[in-house]
Amino acid sequence: MNILIYSTVFYPSVGGIENQTLLLIKNFVEKGHAVKVITYQKQSEPFEYCEVFYRPNFIKSIQLFLWCTTFFMPNISLKGIWLMFLHPKKNWIISHNDFSSCDKHGIMNKLKNVVNTFANTNVAVSKSIANHLSHNVTVIRNCYDEEIFKVIPQTERSIDFVFLGRLVSQKGADLLIRACSRLEFPFSLLIIGDGPEKANLNELTKQLNLTESIKFKGTLKGEQLAVHLNKCRVMVIPSMQNEGFGMVVLEGLACGCKIIAANAGGLHEAVGKHGKNFEMGNEIQLHFLLESFLKDNTNDISHQDGLATYLEKHSSSIVAANYLQYFN
Repeated sequence: MNILIYSTVFYPSVGGIENQTLLLIKNFVEKGHAVKVITYQKQSEPFEYCEVFYRPNFIKSIQLFLWCTTFFMPNISLKGIWLMFLHPKKNWIISHNDFSSCDKHGIMNKLKNVVNTFANTNVAVSKSIANHLSHNVTVIRNCYDEEIFKVIPQTERSIDFVFLGRLVSQKGADLLIRACSRLEFPFSLLIIGDGPEKANLNELTKQLNLTESIKFKGTLKGEQLAVHLNKCRVMVIPSMQNEGFGMVVLEGLACGCKIIAANAGGLHEAVGKHGKNFEMGNEIQLHFLLESFLKDNTNDISHQDGLATYLEKHSSSIVAANYLQYFN
């Protein structure tokens, strides 16, 4: 099968859509399919799994589209819609990874919602997104890299809490820092990630006299990230806006972290019965959950009922196979 992926964001950028698309490509190629990518994300280094075309010209875009048997868009992009006029019956798959497609306000969003109905298959990464879309949607939840994110035996869990994500206001790291300032017990928090809010978060940490308890690690990837997650007891995802799903939940669970997450869209589905949710933006609820986890001395969640089966369903190989059913 020839698969053309059209995604405005892509590797080496870091984010949920970028990571998910990367994992799918790896598995598509391993299963013997040919993959090519059109993207508006500038490439700083060669991509080892397939050819990547940065802003191809008119002729090259047509050639790539005519080459493919399946046209896949991780989140719809109106910039690539014109290609479908060349072959309206081409197998066209759109995945909806966040709530941007659910916004019915504005001319562009309304146009996207109309165009979505012409795709052969619309995939939502959570029921939360599917319930907000006005057309038939298939739910295929996100995956994680099961080869990297796993429990490393004999690793001491010396850090109480970890935050993993972009340091932007909607991810809620400031809410977590303020909730931690209410704790009456000693604690440690590791913040992994980078972004425009880093300076503000550092300043907030200083104002609350928490510089000894809260450390900023910057961006970590791959095995280095998995090693650090294995050193942490509890992953906290305090999102301030609805999330499409939440790959970080899967990565944390796979590395043996307990989970505290905001009840923010698809995050609730990602956690399931394998963690605790709190009302989005509720600092007091988050504080009480942090305190209860500090009092809980148990660290090993690897034997939690149903966790292994849950993670297996979200392995990249299984999720990629689910996508390929519709690509075929």
